[in-house]
Amino acid sequence: MIAFKRIVYFFIVIIVQTSFFSSAVIAAEQSSVRIGDQKISQDIEILKNIEDDQQAVDYSKSLLTRSSLTLQQTIAILQIQEKHYYQLRDLRLALASAQRVQLLATDNNLKKIAADADKTIGIYHYLMGEYSQSITASQASLSYYINSAEPLRLAGLYNNLALAYIDLGDTSKTLVNFQLAETIYNKFGTKQDQIDVRYNIAGLYLRLKRYDVAIELYLDVIAQLPYVDDKITLAKAQGELGTVYKYSGEYQKALKLLLQAIAYFEQSNNTYYLASFSHNIAGLYNMMNQPINATKYATQAINLGKASDHKTALAGGLYSLAQAEFSLGYVEKSYQNLLLSDEIAKQMGHEEQITNNMALLALIYAAQNKQSAAFATHQEYIKRTRKIANNQLNSQLSDFESKKLRQEVSQLKQNKQLQALETEQADQQRNFSLVAACFIIVLVLFILNRNIEKRSKLKLSERVKNRTQELELLTSELVKANAIKSQFLANMSHEIRTPLTSIIGQAEAIINGDIDEGHLHKEVKIIHGNSLHLLELINNILDLSRVEANKLELELVEQDLQVILHDIANIFIKSATVKGLQFQIVHTLPSKFLLTIDGFRLKQILINLCSNAIKFTNKGSVTLDISVKNAALTIAVSDTGIGMSETQLQQVFTSFTQGDSSISRRFGGSGLGLCLSEQLAKLMSGKISVTSTLNKGSTFTLVLPCKQLESIQLADIPPTKIVACALTAVARESKFEGQVLLADDHDDNRRLIARLLTSLGLEVLSASNGREAVELCLKSNPNLILMDIQMPEMDGIEAFKVLRQKGCLRPIVALTANAMSHEVDKYLALGFDGHLKKPIERKLFIATIAKYFGEKMDESAAERVISTVDMSDLVTEFKSNLVLEQQDIILHIKNNELEKLAELAHRIAGAAQMFGFSLVSVSAIKLEKNIKSESSQLISEAAQSLLNEIDQVLW
Repeated sequence: MIAFKRIVYFFIVIIVQTSFFSSAVIAAEQSSVRIGDQKISQDIEILKNIEDDQQAVDYSKSLLTRSSLTLQQTIAILQIQEKHYYQLRDLRLALASAQRVQLLATDNNLKKIAADADKTIGIYHYLMGEYSQSITASQASLSYYINSAEPLRLAGLYNNLALAYIDLGDTSKTLVNFQLAETIYNKFGTKQDQIDVRYNIAGLYLRLKRYDVAIELYLDVIAQLPYVDDKITLAKAQGELGTVYKYSGEYQKALKLLLQAIAYFEQSNNTYYLASFSHNIAGLYNMMNQPINATKYATQAINLGKASDHKTALAGGLYSLAQAEFSLGYVEKSYQNLLLSDEIAKQMGHEEQITNNMALLALIYAAQNKQSAAFATHQEYIKRTRKIANNQLNSQLSDFESKKLRQEVSQLKQNKQLQALETEQADQQRNFSLVAACFIIVLVLFILNRNIEKRSKLKLSERVKNRTQELELLTSELVKANAIKSQFLANMSHEIRTPLTSIIGQAEAIINGDIDEGHLHKEVKIIHGNSLHLLELINNILDLSRVEANKLELELVEQDLQVILHDIANIFIKSATVKGLQFQIVHTLPSKFLLTIDGFRLKQILINLCSNAIKFTNKGSVTLDISVKNAALTIAVSDTGIGMSETQLQQVFTSFTQGDSSISRRFGGSGLGLCLSEQLAKLMSGKISVTSTLNKGSTFTLVLPCKQLESIQLADIPPTKIVACALTAVARESKFEGQVLLADDHDDNRRLIARLLTSLGLEVLSASNGREAVELCLKSNPNLILMDIQMPEMDGIEAFKVLRQKGCLRPIVALTANAMSHEVDKYLALGFDGHLKKPIERKLFIATIAKYFGEKMDESAAERVISTVDMSDLVTEFKSNLVLEQQDIILHIKNNELEKLAELAHRIAGAAQMFGFSLVSVSAIKLEKNIKSESSQLISEAAQSLLNEIDQVLW
C-alpha cells in the first residue's frame, strides 16, 4: 500500500514539473510573438512615413517577405504599397496589390475590406480603359454598401459606374447612376462632392453632343472650384470645356483652354491627364487643318498613353495621328496607326472610338482604290451611327415610359385606397350611403377632369414641340439661304467690279488726256469689250432668276439648225485661232435641217459650252459633234483642256461655283454659265451631262428631245466639218541681235525669262548664282546682264561689285521681287543701270530690252512676238517642281531647318509670282517674314497655309 502511494506521489511530481515546464515554454513563446508583433507594427509605421514612392514600394516588398505577418498586417502593407504604385503612375501594379487585398479579405470573410478593395479595383480598371471589368468590380462593392449606413461611399460607387457606362455608350444606365449619385451628394455630400458629380454630368452631355448644356455645366463648375481650391479638377474642367468648344466649332476658344490644361499637367508631371488632353488638342489641330501640329500632340498622347497605361488616350492619339498622316498624304502610315487604334478600342469596348475609326478607314480604303471595302466600311459606319442615335432615343423613351408607369402605379394606389375607404364607410355609415355615393361621384368626376386636363396639356406640349422643331428647321433653311445670298453678293461684287474698274479707269484716262490719240481706238475697244462682258454677266443673272422663278418662256419657232451652227463657228473661229486651237463642227445633217425649237436659247447653251471649252484648253482642239438619236438632238462639245476631278464634277453645275478656287484666279468667270445652261436644257425638256479626265479634257453632252425627229431618217452622207485651224506660221519680222547674261537661282524663272529673250532673237547665257554669273560675264562679255539680287553662294549685289572691280562696263540691270521704292533707289545708288521687278511686266521688260538692242525691231513688234510665245509647258514643269518643293517644306519643318526653309520660301515666292500664282507667292512671303521674326506658332501656321495654297494649284 505504501509502495502504491509512493508511485502515485512520484507520478504527481512528474506531472507538476512537466506542467510547470510547458507553461514556461508557452509564456516564452507568447512573449516572443508580442515582441515580433511590436517590431512589425513599428516597421509599418516607418513605411507609412516614407515620402519617396519608389523607396516605399521597395520597403513594402521586403516587409511582405516576412513569415510572421498577421492577416491585418499583410493587408495594411498591401494597401500602402498600392497607393505608392498609383503615385508612380504604375496602374497595373497598383491593381495587382488591390486584387491581393480583395482576395485575402474575401477568403477570411472581411466583407468591408473586400468591398473597399473592389471599389479601388474598379477605379484602376477604369483608368486603364477596361470599362467592363471596372463595372464588375464596382457592382461587387455596391452589393455591400447598398445596405450600409455610409451614403457617401454608395454615391461614389454610383458615380464610378456612371463614368464607366459613358465610355461603353450605355446612356440609359449612365443617367440612372448619375441621378442616384447626385441625389445622395446633394443631401449628404460636401461642396467638393457636389462639384465633382456636376463635372461628371457635364462629361455625359459632351458625349451626348448636347454642347450647349455641357458648356453651361463646365462654366458653372469652373466658377465654383475656387471655393474648394481644387486645381487639378479646375485644369480638367478647362480642358474638357476646350473639347466642347472644339466640337461646337469655336476653335480659338478651344485651343486656348486646352493649352492651359496641358501647361498645368506638364508642370505637375501628371502623365495620365497630359496624355488625355494631348489627344484632344491633336484632334483640334486636325479639325483646324494643321496636320503638323496635330502630329506633334498625337505622338505625345501615344507615348504618354503607353507610359501611364491610359488606353483611351493611346487609342485616341493613334486615331489623331492617322488623321494627320492621311491629310499629309501618308496613306499607308495612316492605315497602320488606325488599325492599332481600332484594336485597342475593341479591347476596351470603346464604341465611340470604334465608330470614329470606321469613318477614317473608309477614306483610307478609297485613297487605296479599294472601293468595295470603302463602301462596305462606310455602310457599317452609317449603321453604327444610326444605332447609337437609336440607343440614345430609346434611352430617353424608356425614361419617359418609366415616369409614366410610376404615375399610373401611384394613381392605382390612390384608387385602391379610395375603394377601401368607400367600403369602410359603407360598412360603418350605412345611413349616409347616399351622401357618400354623391361624394364619390363628384370625386371621380374631378379626377376624370384632371386626367382630361393632363392629356390636353400633353397634347399641347407635343404640338409646341413639333412647332418648335418646324421653326428650327425653318431657321436652318433661312441660315442656308442667307449664306447663299452672301455667296451671291460676294461673287457678283467681284465679277461686276472687275470690268467696271477697267471701264472707269480707261474712260478717266481718255477724259484726262492721258492717252495718245494713236492709241485711242485701242482703249475704246477695251472699254467696249468689258462692257459686253458686263452685259453678258447681267443677262445671265436675269435669265437664271427667271428660270428659277418659272417666268422664262420659250419661243418655239421653226429654225434651220445649219444656220445656228454656222453662227457658232463664226463666233469661235477667231478666239480658237488666237489660242492656236483647232475648232471644228462635225455632223451628218442635210444642208437644210429644220426643227421647231427656241433657237436663241439653244445658241445660248452652245455659246456657254464652247466658250468654256476654249477658255480651259491651252493646246489641242475643241469639237462639236451633232447627231440624231432616239428622236432627240444630241450635241457633244469635247475639248483637250485641263479636265476635272471627281470632286469637281460633283459641283460643276452649281451656281457661282467652279472646279476649285484657283480656276477663277487663272481663267476668270463667275460660274453662272453652266448652271444657266443646265436650267435652260431642263426647261426645254432636255439635259446636260458631263464626262471628264483630269489634265486630258472634258465632254459636255446636250440632249434635246424633239417629236418631229421621230419621222426623220437622215441620209447616208459623209460627215461635214466646219474647221478653224491655228496659224502654223508667224510673219517674219526683224529681231533683236546680241547676247544677254541671265542670273537667277530659280530654274523655272530662268527658263521663262530665257524663252522670252530667245523669242526676241537674243542669245541667252544662264547662271544659277552670282559666282557663275561673274565667271560667264568675264568669259563671254555679253551685251546686257540681268542680275537677280538674292542668290546662293554669291548674291547679286556682291556679284555686281566684283564685276565692276574687274573692269566690266556692260549695263547691269537688277532683277528682283523686292520692288519697294527705297530698295530700287538703293540698287540705282550702288550703280545698277536699271531695275526690273518680278513678276515680269512685259511692256516694261520689252522697253528695257529695246533700250539696249532696239536697232532692228521696235517695241510694238516685240510685243507681237512675245504674245505668241507658248508658256504652257513651263507652267506644267513649274507645277511638277512645286510637288518636290512641297516635300522639301515638310522635310525642313520636321528637321527644324528654318534657314533652309526661309531660302526655299523666298525662291517659291519669286517663281510663283512669275507664273501667275499670286496666292502661293503671298503665303511664301509671309512664311519667310515669320521665320525672320522667329515666332514658332506663326511659322507653323504660315507653313500650313503655304502647303494648302500649293495643294490648290496642284489640284
